[in-house]
Amino acid sequence: MAIAADAINDTPVLVTPRLELSFGTAADADVIFPYVHGEAGRAVTDTLIWDGPEAPTELTAFFELHRTGTFAANGFHWLVRDRDGSLTGTTGHAIGAIGMRSTDDPDMCDIGYWLIPPLWGRGLMAEAIAVVVERAFGHWGFEAVGADVFSTNERSAALLLKLGFVRDGLMPDYNIKRGCPVDGVHYVLRRHPGNFS
Repeated sequence: MAIAADAINDTPVLVTPRLELSFGTAADADVIFPYVHGEAGRAVTDTLIWDGPEAPTELTAFFELHRTGTFAANGFHWLVRDRDGSLTGTTGHAIGAIGMRSTDDPDMCDIGYWLIPPLWGRGLMAEAIAVVVERAFGHWGFEAVGADVFSTNERSAALLLKLGFVRDGLMPDYNIKRGCPVDGVHYVLRRHPGNFS
């Protein structure tokens, strides 16, 4: 495994030109909650396996789990933040999330991500994914990074393809979302694209 099974989630803050990726706090839970709760949050949660929290305290508990847990048990989870306030007017304002977890293949990790709808279409999630992928390959030694998206999520599929991921298979009835089966599509980015073993 590229990361020790008992590694505590003490990974450093990751920085891009416009973003900071760091662990969440209770204060962040109140900021993010409206974007992932109920009908108002469906623009985000309709694209995720997760249906969103019922209360901000659920987010706080989730952040604490990832701050104190191990990679093998929980993966890593960062909040995506406005690094200098140029996006939201507030330095460090939480605008989304990105996570990384282990898979059955010790040489591969999976990522998942979301961004608040007002900031869609500005290349922000591309920055976040790129820095996490760079860390996965360069620091932790993974050979591949995977991502599963709903087959209906054309925006996410286009983003992954733009970043060099390749479609690696259809997963029929991948999840039950709002009571209906949804197919998934698996994408993979390999550190050495010619290595398909």
